[in-house]
Amino acid sequence: MLISVVIFLVSLRVIQVSFRHVCSNWIAFDCPYYWPMSIFEVRFPSVGGFAVAGAVSLAFLFMVRYLEHKRFSLWLSCLMGILLITGGSLIQGVGTALYAPVAGYAQQGVYIPYSLEGEEYYHDALTIADPIDFFRRYNEIQPTLHNHAHTHPPGAVLTYYFLNWVLRDPAFIALFIMIVATIPTVFYFYKLLRTEIGEETVRYMAFLFVLLPAIQIYYLATLDAIITALLTGVLYLFCFGKGRLAVAGAAAMLTASFLLTFVSLFIFPVLVGFELIVKRSLKRSVIVIGGVLGFHVILYWFTGYNAWHSLREASHYENPNGFMLFVDPWNYLFTRIENIAELILFFGPFLTVLFVRGLRGFGRIKELNLRPLMVLTFLGIASLLGMYMVGAWRTGETARACAYIYPYLLFPVAYYLEDSETSVAGRLQLASVVFLQTVGMQIIGIYHW
Repeated sequence: MLISVVIFLVSLRVIQVSFRHVCSNWIAFDCPYYWPMSIFEVRFPSVGGFAVAGAVSLAFLFMVRYLEHKRFSLWLSCLMGILLITGGSLIQGVGTALYAPVAGYAQQGVYIPYSLEGEEYYHDALTIADPIDFFRRYNEIQPTLHNHAHTHPPGAVLTYYFLNWVLRDPAFIALFIMIVATIPTVFYFYKLLRTEIGEETVRYMAFLFVLLPAIQIYYLATLDAIITALLTGVLYLFCFGKGRLAVAGAAAMLTASFLLTFVSLFIFPVLVGFELIVKRSLKRSVIVIGGVLGFHVILYWFTGYNAWHSLREASHYENPNGFMLFVDPWNYLFTRIENIAELILFFGPFLTVLFVRGLRGFGRIKELNLRPLMVLTFLGIASLLGMYMVGAWRTGETARACAYIYPYLLFPVAYYLEDSETSVAGRLQLASVVFLQTVGMQIIGIYHW
């Protein structure tokens, strides 16, 4: 494990320095100083921050041992995951942890955790006088919104409008988003694994999921946490759910996700590919995808909201000069590498090693459909790489915006742990090193979005 960490960190540093040198001396491209993290700054923690980090780490050790005693009860894993996400975020202080994710604003080099003016969804939501009129006129209003909301459907801003109307305080909004996203994400991830993996490993993996740096750092609290929960639910209900109710649930959750983000297109190839490879059918794909498209047609008829027009506006905002590969090929190449590298960084050296070992085990499987979860892993990775190839995410922020990919990356890890019959001590060690990475990242950095 130590060797893996050293290789991981040295490789990251070498690539980081090399890219800076290339950008400064040979080819100019979008190269953030802390590559591959683009929206990030180093912080100097206070004594209080170290004290919170120590307290959270100690609490984690008690929690993981207690969970081992309780055989990683699912509801306890959700509860303790919520507590650890909250506690880990508080390492950065109440303002940065609870207020900044919703209402933060950088002004003249100073970051204000709670501001009534800014560029977040929350700030656009504060300008809404009539939510129904906002939805109806969204195609007209969209170009006037700030950068986050500009690239999303109307549901993104309206979510914060209604949460602010009910909860009033950005800190309560942040906590609410984290809780309502964490519970279904863990639940559906557990249900996915349970289709093929033994109960003991499945329960442990459900807890391990909430320890991932991307979950610990970004679930308190971003809209992407809700999107990840919805897309994970769609994946389970579509691929393994039984009966018409599961199909209807998948269609409803996918529709909801499309009202929040156009990134939900990611799951279309996954669903179609899985049904073709494993089920030898396209019946569910036609029903679910057709239901989503049909719902948006009905919305257009009755409200005037044109989702296709909104998608084109978002795409133009991201790439105003056209397809980046043709307009700026070097920037295209290096930012694609950056997007992948940030995902790996937040996944961490330990899980990356286990992921590779899990894939090696797949090489011994003769029939692709013997392990459907592994099929999903390949389909998920292929779909995300396809989105990168067409220019999505012009630079970084993928650990937050693409957090929905982490369940796919954990499937091979679960296979490996199941096949290797990991001991109690091994499970404790893996959970500890993953959470230690999270604590370290919370101590040294501030992660804006």
